[in-house]
Amino acid sequence: MEAMQLLLSLVSAILVRVHSESIPVDQYKQQLLDVHNGYRAQQGAADMQALVWDDTLSKEAGNWIKRCNFKHEMKGRGENLAFDSNPRKNEELINSSMKAWYDEIKDYNYNRKACGRSCHYTQVVWAKTRKVGCAMEKCKYLQAFGSSVKNAWYLACYYDPKGNDISEYPFVKGAACSQCLQKQTCENKLCTGEGVEVCEDNDKDCEFWATSGECKRNPKFMNKKCRKACGICKGTKK
Repeated sequence: MEAMQLLLSLVSAILVRVHSESIPVDQYKQQLLDVHNGYRAQQGAADMQALVWDDTLSKEAGNWIKRCNFKHEMKGRGENLAFDSNPRKNEELINSSMKAWYDEIKDYNYNRKACGRSCHYTQVVWAKTRKVGCAMEKCKYLQAFGSSVKNAWYLACYYDPKGNDISEYPFVKGAACSQCLQKQTCENKLCTGEGVEVCEDNDKDCEFWATSGECKRNPKFMNKKCRKACGICKGTKK
């Protein structure tokens, strides 16, 4: 039984590769970064981080889209996906696909926080995201929305840290770079460099919650709101 399952897996992998072709992304890295950061610089954000390229994210995205199935992997990364069946140059397809993500801004309501139908846009401009890696695949047949799309160009960009937390705004409105991390510089309206996060608690009850064991029980919330109380960082408030 195990031998049969292994054989079926190998056959499946071979079939996937026959019907798809990975497009080397190296020559498009700068374009993908420039378009992302160009959109991010337009937001009027005080804390917008400049994205840098990450090869690990690019590899993860590439491994996922080789399946030629237009759906999200949903394994802890931020993800934006797009496909196009028009026979155009890769540079044009990148620009049009990213414009489609960004154009969701018209449906976004900043005050509501939740992205709703605008989650591609908010991930592109999520201020705390620091890294992006993308991959492209040419699929002979792409499975999308219950149909098979012939000769589809398929793009995936993965992001870290993941955005679209419904409890947060995508960015803080304000003068460009006015809320960068310590030791960061400002370039083209974006916070640049690794920086150092301020060690502070953002709620008056952090110490109480920490002593009650919430750092372990509710780490997602506590790691954001109570960094100092949970001992995640050391130092003093800026």
